[in-house]
Amino acid sequence: MEIRPLTLSLAATLAITGQLQAEEQTLQVWSSPIAASRDILTLDTFNQLEKHDAAEALATVSGVTLDKSGNRNEMLVRVRGFDSKQVPIYYDGVPIYIPYDGNLDLSRFLTSGLASLEVSKGYTSLLQGPNQLGGSINLTTQQPKKPLEGRIGYRQGWSRGERNARDMDASLGMKADSGFLQLNGSQLKRDFTGLAHGVTNPIVGENGKRSNSASEDKRGMVKLGWTPRESDEYLFSWIGQQGKKNSPPYAGTAAVQPRYWQWPEYDKQSLYYQGITALGGDFTLKSRIYHDTFKNTLLMYNSAAALRNKQGNYSHYDDYSNGASLQLAANVRDSDLLSFATHWKDDVHREQGSKNGPVDRYADRTWSLATEYQWAVADALDAVAGISYDWRQSLEGLKHESNGTLTRYDGNRQHAFNWQMLMKYHFMGGDTLSFSLADRTRFPTQKERYTTSRPAYAVSALVNPHLQPERAQSVDMSWNGALSELWRYEISAYYNHLSNTILSHDIDAQTVQNRNSGEVNYRGLDFGLNGAMGKKAKVGLNYGLIHSEVKQRSAGKITGLPRQTLTTWVTFNWLENWSMTLTEEARSASYSDNAGTRKAAGYAISHLRTDLQLGKGFSVNAAVQNLFDKEYALTEGFDESGRQFWAGLEYRF
Repeated sequence: MEIRPLTLSLAATLAITGQLQAEEQTLQVWSSPIAASRDILTLDTFNQLEKHDAAEALATVSGVTLDKSGNRNEMLVRVRGFDSKQVPIYYDGVPIYIPYDGNLDLSRFLTSGLASLEVSKGYTSLLQGPNQLGGSINLTTQQPKKPLEGRIGYRQGWSRGERNARDMDASLGMKADSGFLQLNGSQLKRDFTGLAHGVTNPIVGENGKRSNSASEDKRGMVKLGWTPRESDEYLFSWIGQQGKKNSPPYAGTAAVQPRYWQWPEYDKQSLYYQGITALGGDFTLKSRIYHDTFKNTLLMYNSAAALRNKQGNYSHYDDYSNGASLQLAANVRDSDLLSFATHWKDDVHREQGSKNGPVDRYADRTWSLATEYQWAVADALDAVAGISYDWRQSLEGLKHESNGTLTRYDGNRQHAFNWQMLMKYHFMGGDTLSFSLADRTRFPTQKERYTTSRPAYAVSALVNPHLQPERAQSVDMSWNGALSELWRYEISAYYNHLSNTILSHDIDAQTVQNRNSGEVNYRGLDFGLNGAMGKKAKVGLNYGLIHSEVKQRSAGKITGLPRQTLTTWVTFNWLENWSMTLTEEARSASYSDNAGTRKAAGYAISHLRTDLQLGKGFSVNAAVQNLFDKEYALTEGFDESGRQFWAGLEYRF
């Protein structure tokens, strides 16, 4: 299905939304205020659009697309074409992306307990740290605004006439002049994914239940804040996540043996401190220290019989990252701001191929020095410019071979210089026009440098520890304007040139190796619209158009990247205590393999949610996802959920 521009124009007249309240968010992203992102989703938006995890929520932003790794059942995102390795993920500004391969399953991150999601697509402040080749994503956790507040919610899910899911969450916040305490807990458990009616392939599933599709995610958070002065704040946060998931087998057109993989452990913990200290009237010091862990156990069953007999392979990751950052900002003149930042981060990956087997170990140390200047050029013109120098050193590369020998890889060191600038002009009436240029990099992951996993049967991989950083030159022009007092829009045109791209090369018929040899161009358009139709309805639309051009024929197609995406929604408030939101999501076809032989067809699906306030803090809600029970897939051969019902009760105080 191709989404025609004419269809999008018609959809824009029919959609209604809740407005994003970016100005109300307190974010921990280190950046000059002029360069702050406008792409911020709030908790109210998550609920209105019925988004349970970070991946689903992020895909509603123009220029952000879901990119599903089918065999691993990982939900990733692309930002203006850049994949998950090229766009780092942060919790309150603290990096949490996986050290080994850079990928992070965002469907394991529940939206309950989050205050907002922020996406930086154009100018992305280098003060935030290294590896921001294609932008960044920040998950902001909740923080109390009242002396005492809390929330308890429970939701039950049904599919194919059976209860198949439950969603529970609770939060408690307390705030005083000297500080605050925030507690959160949540759980989302799915016994199975229901299939759309009409799906009859026995590999996909039987009796309407997707094979090997159960999952469970638990999350807890403790956030303690101390505010000894109005200008100072010190936060201590712990976030613990425990996940389990299965991967449904491939059931598409290719001659591929269905695999039934299971992750009994997908756990992540983040412990971090953040501080803001005013040093006199013109200087501010920001500081961070963090410890982040990731444990992942994979059981690989390569057939249904192997799953029944529990005969499969085993893989276990036990990774951690330690890091610290400092930023010093100085007010210069009346409206100028000069900032300096330094970052240190150690990443350690430990891997076992059997339960009692030896442990392979890889360790890297990364440093970054950055500075950024915000300049009020004139009353209506602002400018921001930043530069950074990053370097990364391999501390250890140790692998136990199958024949009992031990391999120690050569040490390696990479370095990179980054720069970017932004100009923003403010027109009468509040409209703004911004233009930015950037030249940023990403260091290769440990997996890209050291993996020897077989990419295909009878094919081996050569390591390449001396891979160099990927580099991207980006141009962005954005107009943010008002059609009236009730309607606003933003339109952005961009061009990204990715060079030194890491590609797999055929050395001979049995050997491949990763090398810096690729070039890719992404050019596109992002469009957003929001407003109100009287007092009873609000409207929203986010549309993304992107074209990718791969310079090397041997590199094949870009996978998981549709040409067009659309999210549009309408929220009706016919009564003061009752609302209803209708959401439409659509995307065009995308390639599912580099050869271009497998395609996931385009689709359009609808969702409906209604909320009723009962008074005294109580409310009830009900929702239907995939309202018309459409069969669709993000990756060919891996069907997504059919019609899903939800009903819930919530209490707030």
